[in-house]
Amino acid sequence: MVEKFNEKANALAREYWRLKEITAEEASGNRLEEIEKLLATGIGGKLRDKLEAEAKRLRKEEDERSSAAMKLTEVEREILELTAELAPNLDLFEDGFFPYDSEHEPLSEDYFSALTNILFGVPSPSIQFRVATLSEEGIKVDLADERSSLEVLRYVITMIQETAKQKLGMVNSIDKCCERLRQNEYAFFALGTLVKEGKRMGIEDIKEIAHREDKEYKELVKDVYDKELVDGIAYLTSDGWEYKLVERYEDDYEATDFGELVWRICNARVSEEGGKRRANISNSSPKLRKVLKIFKK
Repeated sequence: MVEKFNEKANALAREYWRLKEITAEEASGNRLEEIEKLLATGIGGKLRDKLEAEAKRLRKEEDERSSAAMKLTEVEREILELTAELAPNLDLFEDGFFPYDSEHEPLSEDYFSALTNILFGVPSPSIQFRVATLSEEGIKVDLADERSSLEVLRYVITMIQETAKQKLGMVNSIDKCCERLRQNEYAFFALGTLVKEGKRMGIEDIKEIAHREDKEYKELVKDVYDKELVDGIAYLTSDGWEYKLVERYEDDYEATDFGELVWRICNARVSEEGGKRRANISNSSPKLRKVLKIFKK
């Protein structure tokens, strides 16, 4: 329920890190095996009593570790399912800042660390996008463009929801956009270039990088390469995308937060499939580098 979102998220996060600590403890299998072999020889006396007690303790630890690993998988899924309907309790906003409702727990650092660890493989106490930062302090919106704070809030919450759905294997906007992006390999490459550079770029700058990074393929299709690349950029800014992958600013272009998410997931998928047509661009933009490490899990 919405009114209990913060409390439930925090409780799941605490359990997640408790179980992570248990499963991360050094395995005692070798020690237990050694003790059991020694006991099997029929050794007796006080040493036997001591070894039997230690073996009992080690078996209990192994059982707890095994049980914790199974429970951890369940808790990870519960966190994702909750996040797929992300609905934090927020108070009235002021100057682009949405604090947490004082009548409810604030979302904890543990929750953000657990969520980013599950989604991206790297725990982070906050989630930082170009347009907003989510942390235990609240949600800070960057109003650099003409969008309202409420529009940006909806955008970042939806983006996190869709990422959780993608991880769960549910129908989601990221996979849909990924499939559409893969229909145009020039658009795929252009978006990757914008992601790598992490800044606004003009078509000539994108061409220059493409000529260098994609030199071998360019030589094979040099008569049409530039035209196809320009058409690919136009494809990225055309209508039909549920959420924009690229924003156009007069003569410059910049990847959006959603565009980077889509490209990174697509790039990981292409890499797993053994794609040979394109050279991968693995560097993320500076602002998302800490959060969006890899999306292969």
